[in-house]
Amino acid sequence: MKRIAFVLAMLLVAVPALAQPMAVDKNYEAEKAAEISNAKLQLATQPGSAAVQELNEAEETLRRLKAAKLAEQRRKIAAELEMAITRLKIAASGSGAAR
Repeated sequence: MKRIAFVLAMLLVAVPALAQPMAVDKNYEAEKAAEISNAKLQLATQPGSAAVQELNEAEETLRRLKAAKLAEQRRKIAAELEMAITRLKIAASGSGAAR
């Protein structure tokens, strides 16, 4: 039950953020890389974490964002990245709750 409440809270925060126009620049990329690194560190402290797939997806999406050139394409990939990071954070926090 606590996990469902956490997931809903994360989605309530993520959805409005996606609706707002955002600058998808080098600072944005650095911020998202830091969020992924933070989640990776959290996962490293949790033996047997099942969030590896979410981590790989977030890292791959960030690589795609860095490689994209067109503004519209970068915004689309940024939205995908936001959701991938949200799922990663949920998985990272959920792994600790499952112990």
